[in-house]
Amino acid sequence: MLNLQKIAGNTFLIPGPTNLGVYVEGGQATLIDSGNDKEAGRQILRLLKEKGWSLKLIINTHSHTDHIGGNAFLQKRTGCRIAATSREATFIEDPILQPAFLWGGFPYSRFTHNQFLKATPSKVTEVIPSSGKILDTNLEAFPLPGHFWEMIGIRTPDNILFIADALFPEEVISKYHLGFLWDIRSHLETLEKLKTLEAEIFIPSHGFPTPQINALIEINRYQIQEIISTIFCFCKKPARFNQILAGLCKKYKIELNTTQYLLLSSTLKSYLSFLGEEERLEMFFSEGEAFWRANKLK
Repeated sequence: MLNLQKIAGNTFLIPGPTNLGVYVEGGQATLIDSGNDKEAGRQILRLLKEKGWSLKLIINTHSHTDHIGGNAFLQKRTGCRIAATSREATFIEDPILQPAFLWGGFPYSRFTHNQFLKATPSKVTEVIPSSGKILDTNLEAFPLPGHFWEMIGIRTPDNILFIADALFPEEVISKYHLGFLWDIRSHLETLEKLKTLEAEIFIPSHGFPTPQINALIEINRYQIQEIISTIFCFCKKPARFNQILAGLCKKYKIELNTTQYLLLSSTLKSYLSFLGEEERLEMFFSEGEAFWRANKLK
């Protein structure tokens, strides 16, 4: 069962598989993300009612299912507004785009019937910029691109920073190794930006609230550099995409399933794009197949 924890002032946390935030002003609650599904939404509404708070707004940091899954239930029950950046809003309103985007074509039904990959659609009533004051609240958005298109973090007036999926805890990295990333360069820039941010408490979407994140930033950065080096080594001899993916799974002891296959395939393509733009790898074609190889000049 979800529960509500006070962090500071009017800022609260609903800890769970995906941490959710609540900021309260005058008995009205703004929710930061909504959890994985309808049941999460049901439990969130129960917590708010127990406090006598009404839900006026959900701000989605990005459009992954574990952050928007409770939107539809909560919006239907309360009529609350939903705010997101423009690219994330597109995926929130039409969630079939998520598995289609990850697959790179018309999505196989195994993907569209996967609750982790496809949320119930909800209406984004407010498209917001990725930085600055958020609508009529006292909350502030700041851009954290990389993990997904236009992911944002949110600062409350109590100087609590919700940093979405910009950082993952060490135990998650050790378990999964290859975390989902959409834009490697932007994510590395976001990690550098996080070093400059100050807050009383940082709250990642996965893990525990902490007053210091510099050590965690380095753990996340190091893992990305390790993946880059591993992929580069696999391509010292020309390698097909599936060979590289299989090599990563073998190295990190990853047992593929439907969800992981989509997430890891998409992430590997992002790494290959990054290494291609860096001119460390090049793609070429031979006898109807695509190969990647290390650029000997780099």
